[in-house]
Amino acid sequence: MSTITTDSSGGPGGAGGAGGRQRARPASVTLRQDGARVQSVSELMDPANKSLADALRIAYRLLMLAIIVMIGLFAFSGVQQVAETERGVRTTFGRLDDRVLEPGLHFSWPQPIGDVIKVETSDQKIDEKKAFFPNLSDAEDRQLADPQQGVQSLADGGRDTLDPDNDGMLLTGDGFIVHVRCEVTYRRSTQSDRTFRTIATDSGTTRDAVERQIVSAAIRRGVTLAASQRTIDEVLTDRPDTGRPAGMAQFTEAARVEAQRMLTELDAGLEIQTFTAPVKMAPRRVIREFNAVQSAQSEAAKTRQEAEAIARQTLTNVAGDAAPLLLAQIDRYEKHLAENRTAEAEATLGVIQDIMLRRPVTIDGERITPGTSGEVAKLLADAEQYRSSIVARAQSDATSFRAKLATYKANPQVFLTAEWADALGTLLARENVQTIVLPPGMQSTVVRINRDPNVEKQIVAKLQEAEALKAQEERRAKREREIFERRFSPEAVQ
Repeated sequence: MSTITTDSSGGPGGAGGAGGRQRARPASVTLRQDGARVQSVSELMDPANKSLADALRIAYRLLMLAIIVMIGLFAFSGVQQVAETERGVRTTFGRLDDRVLEPGLHFSWPQPIGDVIKVETSDQKIDEKKAFFPNLSDAEDRQLADPQQGVQSLADGGRDTLDPDNDGMLLTGDGFIVHVRCEVTYRRSTQSDRTFRTIATDSGTTRDAVERQIVSAAIRRGVTLAASQRTIDEVLTDRPDTGRPAGMAQFTEAARVEAQRMLTELDAGLEIQTFTAPVKMAPRRVIREFNAVQSAQSEAAKTRQEAEAIARQTLTNVAGDAAPLLLAQIDRYEKHLAENRTAEAEATLGVIQDIMLRRPVTIDGERITPGTSGEVAKLLADAEQYRSSIVARAQSDATSFRAKLATYKANPQVFLTAEWADALGTLLARENVQTIVLPPGMQSTVVRINRDPNVEKQIVAKLQEAEALKAQEERRAKREREIFERRFSPEAVQ
């Protein structure tokens, strides 16, 4: 049996009711069972408080872990990848770091504290097709791009006038109109802080578009200035005219330099890599006339180049590597003769002969061993061989004569008989001599026969061929000898 006893001091039915208001005491409840005292309410609430405290502790730890993870993620959010075609730079509170970041992973303070500004460093291309070119239809543009037609396809079309609102043009230094299309590649420099700064505009234009506008403006300025300092021919041919100062830049190079100078002055951090003008033409109505002039000039230049090549080949065939040296000495020799400086002309002629004979010579204080070859060397070798053969034949004839003279003195009859027999044998050995053998003992024999016509024809043909070859060889030798004597013999010099 359970009993519940309550006690509330200071209540209306309590002991303090008669004596007035007494100090209040907390009420208490005691649970009894079979006369035994059980726990109080505060004691019963301890497990609940403990469970609540454990739950709060776990929640706090989880919250702290989440905060730490968020702080780590926030810290590592500054790690960024710089691609192979990019370069980067760190910023801290908006201030740029001096060190340029190469491709790879790099750490920086996370935003808004810091950041990594990445810049594309690969080549960017700009085509200036309309700034200095007349307005073309789509069909005309396709014809212009066709390698088979090109600028010539625009000769029979268009207007006689140009509209400044639609047609582009250039004024050259000599007052003519010319049309040009330019192709430019540029790159963002990693050496300038301007490369890593965003170009802001009120209209919200992106950085790339603003950069292209800046480069385009620089190109137009460079092209306009370069054209204003050159003639129309210099623009169309992209080479300076004859008489221009040495070292004058070509049209495209001058335009590139001027455009780059403007970008450098702006400190834009942009560098022009290539500058070409693939299409250049005169006004459409005079394209044919200009093309005719250019064709004639090209043909003349081609002819000159072919002539120079033939001259070089001819000189090489004549004297080999020594040809330039020989020409210089021949010019010097002729100059000395014209100035009547005989002694110096003789000395120069000796140098020429030494060069042709491949002997070491001293020219202007420099010792040179010429490498003469070609026809000069062959002519000299043939002349030397001819001289040797003449001397050898003369010596052989002299030796033979002395031997025959000794034989004649010893026995004249024997010598004459031998010489007669030798002469007869030589006579009978000729191709135009026919031999008839007669039987012995005949005092007189008369034989009337005709010659064999076939044999006679063969003999005549062989004789004519031999005479022709001999005459040809004599003429060649005579001509070569005359040339040699006329140019190099002392008699000809005097």
